Amino acid sequence: MMRQLLHCIVALAAGVAISSAHAESERERLDAERAAAVARLADKERACQKQFVVTPCVDAARREHSITLKRLHQEQLALDEAERHEAAARRRQAIAERSATQAARASEPLPAAAPRDGPRRAPLPNPPAASGASGLGVQRSPATMAEQRAAEQRNEAAFAARARAAQEHREAVERRNAQRAASGKVVAPLPVPSGASAP
Repeated sequence: MMRQLLHCIVALAAGVAISSAHAESERERLDAERAAAVARLADKERACQKQFVVTPCVDAARREHSITLKRLHQEQLALDEAERHEAAARRRQAIAERSATQAARASEPLPAAAPRDGPRRAPLPNPPAASGASGLGVQRSPATMAEQRAAEQRNEAAFAARARAAQEHREAVERRNAQRAASGKVVAPLPVPSGASAP
């Protein structure tokens, strides 16, 4: 058991990738050892209660328990670190694969446009698709373009409605202020601060 533990710690310290099944079995082993250490401490404390001098016996049992928990904690930290390294390696690999795929798409030649009369223009890149794709060499379907046009029209209509509402509000405020001024209502100014609060 101790040899297996040392092998695991050496492998983790060396940065060797561990499988998720192995990591799970290690976690279960650590949990079982923790539970066993708690049970041993309880047994030793009960045995100490039967002795004439209880305190030194309980202190020794607690020191041994603390040493065991520290060792298990160090093993847990090593296991967590190895899992973090493996997850980071997987993320780096996925990013590299995604970058390679995007580079391959970008290097593919664009389809040739049909010749037209007049001067030739350089083809413009496609704008990114609404789904969040990179948009490199991807043609949008007519349905997607129609949805985008409909969304733009809805946004323009909403903007126009808000602008009309704001204009109506401004006009209402101006009418109300003009009515107040015509009725002769004068708003009293704020009171002058007393000498105690003046600088």
